[in-house]
Amino acid sequence: MASNTSGLRITEMMAGRSASFRERFLVMHFFNPVRYMKLLELVAGPDTSPKPSIASAASEKTSSARASSSARTRRTSSAIASAVTPLLTTIHLMLEEGLAPEDVDGVTGEPIGHPKSASFRTADLVGVDTFVHVADNCYASLTADEDRKVFETPAFIRAMVEKKLLGDKTKGGFYRKGKDGSVETLDPKTLEYRPRGGDKEIRAKCKELVQIEDVRERVRKLFADDGKAGRFAWKVLSRSLAYSARRIGEITERHHRDR
Repeated sequence: MASNTSGLRITEMMAGRSASFRERFLVMHFFNPVRYMKLLELVAGPDTSPKPSIASAASEKTSSARASSSARTRRTSSAIASAVTPLLTTIHLMLEEGLAPEDVDGVTGEPIGHPKSASFRTADLVGVDTFVHVADNCYASLTADEDRKVFETPAFIRAMVEKKLLGDKTKGGFYRKGKDGSVETLDPKTLEYRPRGGDKEIRAKCKELVQIEDVRERVRKLFADDGKAGRFAWKVLSRSLAYSARRIGEITERHHRDR
C-alpha cells in the first residue's frame, strides 16, 4: 500500500492503521509530469517493514511508469523532491521582480532543461489547492527552518483558492483557455485573466535558447546571459539548490559519496 503524496507526513497517514497495514505502507512519490521525469522517491515510515521485499516490490512496480531510478529518504515533513520549495521561491521572486507568470515559465521550462509545463503550468496540473495544502503543512511543521518564510503562501494564491481558480480541475488556474481557444494568463495583481503576453526581452531570449538542442549548452547560455532571463534563472536556481544542499544530511539515507 502506497501514497503518491510529497507533502503529507507518512507518520500521520499510518496513524490508527493496523500493524499489518503499517508494515506494508510507504510513499512512492513520482516526479511530475511523470511522463517526462523518470525518477521515483521511496519513503519508509517508522513501522514500514525493513525487509528488502517491501521496497523491492515497490521499485519493480515502477517499470510501467518508466521510472529509471529511485531515491530512498528519511521521514521528514515532506518528500525530498517536493516542488513546493522551488516553486514558492520562484513565486516570491516573481513578485519582487515584477514579472508575470508567462515570464517565469518561459525561463523555468525548456531553457533550464525542464519540461514545457515549467512552474505555473505544472501547478495547474497538480492543483493550486493541493499546492497550498503542502505549503501550509511545511510552514506549520518547519518551525526552526532558516527559510521558513519561503513557505508562506502569497495572498493572491490564497485568493485563487477562494475563487476556485484551482487549475485544470476547474478549467482555470494560473492559465485558462479563452473563448477563442487562446491561452489567457491570470494577473496576480487583479486576479483577472488577460491575453498571454509577458516581457519581450525574456520571451526573445527564451525563444533563442530553446533552439539549442544540447541541454547542457542551453543551460550554460542561459546562465551566461546578463539580461532579465539569466539573472532570474540564476537567482531561482541558486537559492533552491543552496536550500536543498543544506537539507541533505536531514533527509537522505546516504550521501552521494557512499554510492
